Amino acid sequence: MEAYKNIYFHKLDIYKRLFIKKKGQADTQAKNYLDSKGRNSLLDDIIANRLKNNCITIKDETGSRMLEILDHDKDYIFARIGKFQDLLTVHLRNKKTYVPEEISRTVDQELEIFTYFLIDRDNYVISFLKELSAPPIRTLQYLIDNNFGHQDIFGEIKGVIVEDAIPLLKDKDTIGTISYKVAVPSDNVLSYDDIGLSQKEFIHLRNQKHAEIEVKLVAERNKSAFESGNGIEEVLKKILSRTSRVKVRAKDDGGYMQSYDVVESLLTKRVKFEFDRDAEQIQKEIFSKLKTTYETNKQEIVNYVRKE
Repeated sequence: MEAYKNIYFHKLDIYKRLFIKKKGQADTQAKNYLDSKGRNSLLDDIIANRLKNNCITIKDETGSRMLEILDHDKDYIFARIGKFQDLLTVHLRNKKTYVPEEISRTVDQELEIFTYFLIDRDNYVISFLKELSAPPIRTLQYLIDNNFGHQDIFGEIKGVIVEDAIPLLKDKDTIGTISYKVAVPSDNVLSYDDIGLSQKEFIHLRNQKHAEIEVKLVAERNKSAFESGNGIEEVLKKILSRTSRVKVRAKDDGGYMQSYDVVESLLTKRVKFEFDRDAEQIQKEIFSKLKTTYETNKQEIVNYVRKE
């Protein structure tokens, strides 16, 4: 079975909280960020001393989550993170007969919704396979808080952000649909056809601040909307003079179309997975795709990581 999924990139930072005393003033807080050696020491301690059957409970702001270490070495940590799902709204259904069947479990079992991530132990960049209903990657920072907060050591998860995506988009081989929203002030005249109302209907409106129009510039299938990167730069800069809410679909040759926010876009890579019904093979496929996607794009990803 083929499935197309986005891999998201984040970074785990760990810091020691310090209180700086100033004469005649209240104490101020500062953060002393740990280097990779310090971060590895903490994670090694968790792996060696705090796991039960390779698992550890994480308590975040909404409840308890489960972290399971699937594999680790000096270079990577491969794990999954899950949460328990209430069985009241979940059951099995036969695809042919449509007959439902309750999911059986023992008194000590719960249904768990989970997803996977891979940590590069050199820089603590995380490749995260985001899944609906599974815990967000932000939960991982509470692993540090739960275990080392009493030592004033805490975690932070930050997305790998492309602040200005124009240079990235200029290098893409195919530019697809460009979509954006613009606000037209109420004193600008729009025809009734422009907003889909008749004059009779329009007169009922009161106190309108502006009309918001969504524009989609749709390219032909499998063809690029621009001949050169200079063209897209010129067009996007003009659009950005009106609005910052601009999305562009683009891809490299041999890659897959994905959507980019031109301003403050979370860096992702769209990847095709080949899944079968065997759980072990699915896990191996996910590990392989997370690792190869990260290593293939490592230089680009690291370039966008914000330095502390």
